[in-house]
Amino acid sequence: MDTNEIMASLRQDIETGTLAPGAVLKQERLAERFGVSRQPIRQALDRMLASGLLKRRPDRSLAVAGLSEEQARELAEIRLSLEAAALEASVAALTESDLRKARRLNDDLLEEDDPRLLEELDIAFHRTLYGRSENQRMLTMIDDLRRESRRAYARQPKGSTARDQLHAEHQAIIEACAQKDTARARAALSRHLQHTTAGLTREGDEE
Repeated sequence: MDTNEIMASLRQDIETGTLAPGAVLKQERLAERFGVSRQPIRQALDRMLASGLLKRRPDRSLAVAGLSEEQARELAEIRLSLEAAALEASVAALTESDLRKARRLNDDLLEEDDPRLLEELDIAFHRTLYGRSENQRMLTMIDDLRRESRRAYARQPKGSTARDQLHAEHQAIIEACAQKDTARARAALSRHLQHTTAGLTREGDEE
């Protein structure tokens, strides 16, 4: 396994929440896990540190970096700008079939156990409501930004208050869209994105 493969595996662990903000990465344990010497591990960690995925602690160890409150706020603002534009362009053209699909996806995500499948359902839900905007480049950008929020899914297990809140917020967006109430749909989306990105800060980090 080379440096790029190690980085890809660790990045996925971070994005899915398997490695939470504040988790310390030990070279010897990673070398054992991946069956390699410490050199490719060290190279992978150095590159992840440079990219901002990791941070160096006062004791010189490396830990998973969460988003700062400022970074989370910026992410929320960017996502709201793009997603609100896509939703506003789509609302008037949404069909009853689109709304039924959105409700079905929302009910499915309420019962999903796997964070990876929860992510797929969530992306499909939003794609359904934004899809009538027909701006494929904007939709792709939204999907890319949504991946930066991927670790939030690990904090929304089935049966949790967070999962119920996700479902309820989606339902509010659907109902506003069903009434063709663009302003209410945007407001519901704004509340939803604020809650989603709020869980991505450096909670759990220890200096």
